Amino acid sequence: MNQASWHTIGPSWQDRSNKLKQIIDMQTAIAKVGMDLSSVMQLVVEYCCELIQCDGAAIELREGDCMVYRATSGIANAHSGLRLPIHESLSGYSIQTGELQLCNDVDSDPRVNQPACKAQGIESMLLIPLAHSNDMVGVLKVLSCRKQHFTTEHAAILRLVSEQVAASLYFCHRYVPDNLVHQATHDSLTELKNRSAFMERLRREVQVSDCKYAHRFGVMIIDMNGLKRVNDELGHRAGDTLLAEMARRLQSAFRPSDLVARIGGDEFGVVVSNLQTPDALSKATQRLQGALVRPHECKGQNIRLSASVGSAVYPDDAQQIEPLIEMADQRMYQKKRAHYERVPA
Repeated sequence: MNQASWHTIGPSWQDRSNKLKQIIDMQTAIAKVGMDLSSVMQLVVEYCCELIQCDGAAIELREGDCMVYRATSGIANAHSGLRLPIHESLSGYSIQTGELQLCNDVDSDPRVNQPACKAQGIESMLLIPLAHSNDMVGVLKVLSCRKQHFTTEHAAILRLVSEQVAASLYFCHRYVPDNLVHQATHDSLTELKNRSAFMERLRREVQVSDCKYAHRFGVMIIDMNGLKRVNDELGHRAGDTLLAEMARRLQSAFRPSDLVARIGGDEFGVVVSNLQTPDALSKATQRLQGALVRPHECKGQNIRLSASVGSAVYPDDAQQIEPLIEMADQRMYQKKRAHYERVPA
């Protein structure tokens, strides 16, 4: 830990002690995750909101000539999977200069994308580049809905956190054969795409639909039923085995052109591209349920895989990504409530 940076944190010993505990908690959580870069980045952005008392946080990775939001929390969630040209943002400027950047008033700073910030209620931001093997590979960014929010104390904390992220980047690259972008876009347990890649694909489908007449696509939100009982009765390792099996069954039920992702603990998302007929999405749901019929053997027990599924169609049900996901999510929860009314948890 950088001692000079540490002494700038907090006006009192109690503040320093609290921050130290939070940082240790974050490091402990990261150690438990291990070499799963996607999960490490998500942990970091969630801890940042608490450590820096901000409204959102994000890690953007440099991919070619673009900066891509690969982990988000708080108000940054709306940008998950967003890809922006490197020269059009303060993140790109931070990458190019290799220096921490502060914007405490987006209205008066020409370096930021002001319309995009205002759309999300962002008034100030602080960001620091992430280095890997002497290359600037991304940025860690924190966001606030208040002007003049960030201080030298926040900058010191962000430097400490960025060092933790940089260490994770190094070890993940050294000991895991896949490149950083692959690790940042995939779930290590199931080997499916993660939430960031899911959101990126949705953005791309919307762009295609807006440019191509009558292009329709579907989104499905799939929540496993009964995973908690398996975890409680057989242990979390058995639960992980069941999640991996669910992922394999899902992939077998959809076309190679569709995208299957793990977007939460026991939640999956599917982008069903190019719906040609009105019943295409319902047929996809039937294929999915058919793939779950065969029981899965785990620790000597035959466990029947079960899932609640909600779906929505673009542009029929909604013309924006967030309302589209929300509609599919609501329909999934309706199915889940109906399931547990028949089968107690």
